[in-house]
Amino acid sequence: MSDIQNPHETAVEQMRRVRDQFNREIEAVSGPDLLDQVRSHRYASPLLQRLASKAASKAEVSGAVPGSR
Repeated sequence: MSDIQNPHETAVEQMRRVRDQFNREIEAVSGPDLLDQVRSHRYASPLLQRLASKAASKAEVSGAVPGSR
């Protein structure tokens, strides 16, 4: 799929394209690096910020990310 936006692209197709792009970017990052990115990013939405903080904390506690403890 091309990253060039089709003028006739539906909202669903656009969301799928963006989701696929994010998935490719996430897969290219190691666990500890991804956790650092989640921790350091400041989201505009307070809800998203709380969810990111909670996810990072749970990953550290569970040991899901090697080297994060």
